[in-house]
Amino acid sequence: MLSYIWLFPLLFIFHDMEEIIGFIPWLKHNQTFLSKKYPAIFKQYEQASSEGFALAVFEELLLCIFLCLISLFTNWYGLWLGGFIGCTFHFLVHIGQSIMIRKYIPCVITSIIALPVSVYVIYKSIYLLEYSFYQVLFYSFIGIFVIAVNLAFAHMLMRGFSKYLKRYSNEN
Repeated sequence: MLSYIWLFPLLFIFHDMEEIIGFIPWLKHNQTFLSKKYPAIFKQYEQASSEGFALAVFEELLLCIFLCLISLFTNWYGLWLGGFIGCTFHFLVHIGQSIMIRKYIPCVITSIIALPVSVYVIYKSIYLLEYSFYQVLFYSFIGIFVIAVNLAFAHMLMRGFSKYLKRYSNEN
């Protein structure tokens, strides 16, 4: 398992670097399209800055590393597996988003690359851990729930930090 544990944060950061580099410029370039076709989603990111987005990704990476460390120190891999499955589900969501809007989104290329690697690591991990279908299902629900709650928190951080930076830059 040790050889698989650290693939979770490596694949996560590989994927999220594409988002950090390109998402905010892409969002600004596509703001008219997004605000008309997907106003609720656009509103979530309307005031976001690249720095705020990077802070949100950093917070998510810390959670990912924390799950890896818990697994390593306790030999309890369920939360790690659930988090990794949640992250893999996240890749599927990005691919689906790109298909739905029929446009490239700065996250889809690395999602496509990371998806088969992630599925393989999950498959091998389940085999090595000898988890039952119900254990995998249970940890998947927990992982997806934790990631969804944390994503809401990360977005809150992103918006708050972006507003702070805007206010700070206007004061100077």
